[in-house]
Amino acid sequence: MGGTFDPIHIGHLIAASSVYEALNLDSVVFIPAGDPWQKRDRELSPGQQRLEMVKLATENDARFQVSDVEIARSGPTYAVDTVREWKRLNPSDELFWIVGSDALSGIPSWHEWEAFVSEVTIVAVNRVGQNDSVPFDFVSVDMPEVRISATELRDRFINGLDTKYLVPKNVSQYISDQGLYQT
Repeated sequence: MGGTFDPIHIGHLIAASSVYEALNLDSVVFIPAGDPWQKRDRELSPGQQRLEMVKLATENDARFQVSDVEIARSGPTYAVDTVREWKRLNPSDELFWIVGSDALSGIPSWHEWEAFVSEVTIVAVNRVGQNDSVPFDFVSVDMPEVRISATELRDRFINGLDTKYLVPKNVSQYISDQGLYQT
């Protein structure tokens, strides 16, 4: 499960849990984006801080792992490169890539997207803004509807609004301790 995770929130965790159960996976690996080329128009929290938030959010769930493969790689990070590297290191793994259904229509704009979708099984969890009209196959997994976004959460932190139950408590404490999302 790739993403900027800026910050990771309950929607990410519910999606991962739902896919893990529905597809009977061995684990879900969270991969925070290193230098996501499609998000260069906005400032991201440093990769190491986003990685730490993901580690904190998943630390007590044996179903979840965290990889720094993209954070450790220099230059723009592309999902296809991440998948190729993962397969090189773990050739027997069958790979699934989890996205919100609202992100499906954006995949054809990804770097080498056709190679990417041929290397993994795309798994889409239901999200507002769903678009099923895409030029590749994918598996749908239903999850409890969570209407929260990282953008909304950043705004809530900036404005001092309550985020209880929206992000794990230890992640919220880390955000406060690190002074993330402050004006």
